[in-house]
Amino acid sequence: MEPHTQSNDKEALEKLINKELSASQKVSDADTDGIDRKQKETSAQVKKEESEHEQSKQKRLKLSATDEGAELEIAFSTSDVKTTYKDAKLPPKWRAFQTIIYLEKDDVLHASHKIAAFDFDGCLAKTSVKRVGADAWSLMHPSIPEKLQSLYNDGYKLVIFTNESNIERWKNSRQAAVDSKIGRLEQFIKLAGVPFQVFIACGLSNSKPEDPFRKPKIGMWNIMKKQFNFGISIEMDKCFYVGDAAGRQGDHSDADIRFAQAIGLKFYVPEDFFGK
Repeated sequence: MEPHTQSNDKEALEKLINKELSASQKVSDADTDGIDRKQKETSAQVKKEESEHEQSKQKRLKLSATDEGAELEIAFSTSDVKTTYKDAKLPPKWRAFQTIIYLEKDDVLHASHKIAAFDFDGCLAKTSVKRVGADAWSLMHPSIPEKLQSLYNDGYKLVIFTNESNIERWKNSRQAAVDSKIGRLEQFIKLAGVPFQVFIACGLSNSKPEDPFRKPKIGMWNIMKKQFNFGISIEMDKCFYVGDAAGRQGDHSDADIRFAQAIGLKFYVPEDFFGK
């Protein structure tokens, strides 16, 4: 083979190789671009799904709070107020409306834009479901009277919101259940040395439809706000609620914290508020 021919063949071979390498590089670049684009699309989809998941979570939480805190239009009328709860007589100054029992306004109880609200059993008073009677309780924390007197002197209205389904459940011993609960409350208020507004929700936890007054439903709060604060508007940022049912390990329920959250109140457990 002539040298010139060999040179031409070599050049042709190099051109062919370069052409194939160039084509291969374009394919590789195209593949890389496709992978990068796919990765970007996947990343964007993941972010979108994460955002949608977070929005859905927040929506569920909002709906849950709305469900507990729905403003029920409860028509309160003095003509529906009774001095008995079904077949049980109530002591003086105590009244019943639908499934709640409440303490009428004491002369020294002032309305206020600041509400200090409390659960009773397990919060202010140590009680037991196995013991019945007005004397069957003790103070939950020794600092309670001093703390409550300080709040009252600072212009707070003190309110107790407590569930007591035994009043409804004990059909054959309803008077005993009423006397036991109200007796404990009256003795506690006397010991504390400050006036309280009190609401007792007597409805059952498994009632259908759900009782609108039983915590975590906020019917008791709404009645207090609309009918028993005597025209004084409430400043929510200056109000709070203390209760022991916070959904912690060992707690009997989470009704208190859900009650506070549904209303929009700052929430404390008793040991934090009154001190251990």
